[in-house]
Amino acid sequence: MQRMLLTLLFCMCSTTVFAQTSVSVDISGVSQPLEENIRLFLSIEQQKDNALLSEGRLRRLHKKALAEITSALQPFGYYRPVVESSLMMVSPERWKARYQVDPGPALRIAQLNITISEPMRSDPEFETLLSKLPLHTGDVFDHLLYEKIKSSLARLAAERGYFNAQFVEHRVEIDLDAYEARVFLNYEGAVRYRFGEVSLQQDVLDEDLLRRYIPFETGSPYTLGALIDFQQALNDSDYFRTVEVSPGLALADSDEIPVNVSLTPRKRHRYSFGLGYGTDTGARTRLGWQMPRVNTKGHRFDSEIRLSQIGYSLSANYRVPVLNPRTDQMIYSAGVINEKTDTSDSTVRTVGASLKRSRGEWRESISLNYQQEDFIIADTSGDSTLLMPGVSWSRTWGDSFIYAIDGLRFDISLRGANDKYVSDTSFFQAHGGIKAINTPLRNNRIIARGSIGSTWTNNFDQLPSSVRFFTGGSQSVRGYGYQTLGPVDADGDVIGGKYLMTGSIEFEHYFESKWGAAVFYDAGNAMDDFSDTLARGVGFGLRWQSPIGTVRIDLASALTLDGNPWRIHINIGPDL
Repeated sequence: MQRMLLTLLFCMCSTTVFAQTSVSVDISGVSQPLEENIRLFLSIEQQKDNALLSEGRLRRLHKKALAEITSALQPFGYYRPVVESSLMMVSPERWKARYQVDPGPALRIAQLNITISEPMRSDPEFETLLSKLPLHTGDVFDHLLYEKIKSSLARLAAERGYFNAQFVEHRVEIDLDAYEARVFLNYEGAVRYRFGEVSLQQDVLDEDLLRRYIPFETGSPYTLGALIDFQQALNDSDYFRTVEVSPGLALADSDEIPVNVSLTPRKRHRYSFGLGYGTDTGARTRLGWQMPRVNTKGHRFDSEIRLSQIGYSLSANYRVPVLNPRTDQMIYSAGVINEKTDTSDSTVRTVGASLKRSRGEWRESISLNYQQEDFIIADTSGDSTLLMPGVSWSRTWGDSFIYAIDGLRFDISLRGANDKYVSDTSFFQAHGGIKAINTPLRNNRIIARGSIGSTWTNNFDQLPSSVRFFTGGSQSVRGYGYQTLGPVDADGDVIGGKYLMTGSIEFEHYFESKWGAAVFYDAGNAMDDFSDTLARGVGFGLRWQSPIGTVRIDLASALTLDGNPWRIHINIGPDL
C-alpha cells in the first residue's frame, strides 16, 4: 500500500513538472525605451518563467497590465495611454499576451520655477548649470530629467562647499484636467564653506616643501576640484606610496573646513629593468636606479645604463625642486654616450645643469652643458670641447599622450657655443618640430609631422657629429637606414649637414579593435642648402595599441635610391 502511494505521488509530481504553463509577452506601438520600462513594470512579464504559473494566475496578471502600463509611461510624460490587450491560448499550456500601446499625447510643462539662494546665484558654476537645464517650459515632462536636475544641484553644492544646502521645496503638480505639469524647485544653499588649516601627517619631508604643493589658500572658497588637484599633485610627486587627502568637520560657529593629509613614503631605492628592440638601435636593454627622496628637502637622484647594438649610454641626474615643486626643478647631470652608426662614431662626455619649469601651458628648459667629444665622420677623426648654453620650449595639446584621437605637439630649441669661452669653435643652432594627429572619421587617424633645423657657423668642419644634422630611420624618413641621409664627401661618405628638413603624412585605419593598418609618405634630408634634393620614402605598416604606446611595424621603400629598396622599421612609443 505504501509503495502504491509513493508511485501515485511521483506521477502527480511528474505531471506538474511537464505541464508547466508558459506565456510570451508581445508589446508594440512604443519606442524601445518605453517598451523596456513597460516590461519592468508588467507583472506578467516578470513572472512568465515562474514554475508555479497557472492559467488562473496568468489571467489575474493580465488584468493588472493596463494599470501597470499606465504607471510605466508616466515617468516619460504620458498620462493618457490607450491600450488594446489580448490573452490567447496558443496550444495547451502555452499562452500569448499582446499589448498594443498608444502612449497618447505627451504632458508638457506649463510652469517651471527653479530658484536657488543668493550665494549660489553669484557662483559661476551654478550659473552655467542653470543655463544648461535639460527641462524647459513647454517641454514634455520627463520625471527622470526632473530627478537629474535635483541630483545635479545637490552634487554641485557638495562640490562647491555648500554643505548645508537643501531643497525647501521640490514638488510637481500634475493637472490632468488641464493636462499640464507645474514644477517647483527651491534650493537654499546657506553659507559656502572655505578651506581651513591643512594638517600634514608625515615625518619624511620638510613641511615648507609640502605646503608648496597646496593649490589653495586658507580661507579661499572650498571646491572638491581643488582637493582632488591637491591629492593628484602629491601622488605625482613620486615621494609617497599612499596619499589620503580628506576634508574634516567644521568647528562650531565656523565656516572653515580643515583638510587632513596622511602620507606614507615610498622606499628609498627603486630599480628598473627593460628590454626592447628598434630598427634604429637594434636590440637594447636598460637598467635604472632611483632614489625618489635623498633628503628632507625633496632632492632626488636617478641613474641609468642603456646598451644597444649601436652603442651605450650612462647618465646620472641630481634633481632639486624649486619654485613650484609640481613643475619646476633644477637638474645637475653627468653622462657618457657612445654611438656608432653607418655614418659616424662618437663618444660624448657631458656635465651640466638645467632649469626645467612651466610657463603657463608651455614647458621651458634653460641649460648650460660642458661637452667633450671624440668623433669619426667618414675618414675624418677629431675631438671637440664645447660649452653650450641652450633653451627649449615645448607644448602638447591632446586628449591622451599614449594614444591620441586629436593632438598636437610643438617643440623648439636653441643652442650654441663661442670659441672665446672654453669652446674650440663657434656656432649657433635652432631646431623645431611639430606633430599633429586628427581623427576625421571613427577608427581613422591622419598623422602629420615635420621638423626643420639650421646651423650658423664659419667652421663647419670643426663641428663634432653630435651637433651636425643627420636623418633617416623610423622617426624621420622611413625606407633609409638610421642617420644615413646627409651631404657626402668626395668618396660618397655621409658627413652631416648644416640644415635639416623632414616631413611625413600618414593615414591609419583600425579594425574595431586595437589592431590597425597604415600607409605613409615621408620626405626629408640633412643638407648644406635648403634647395638640395629631399629623399623620399613610401610604404605601409601594421599598428597595435599596447599599454605603453603604439607598436608600429612598417615596410618602406626608398624612392630616391637605385632599385627602390625596401626596409623594415619597428618602433614602440606614445603618440605625443
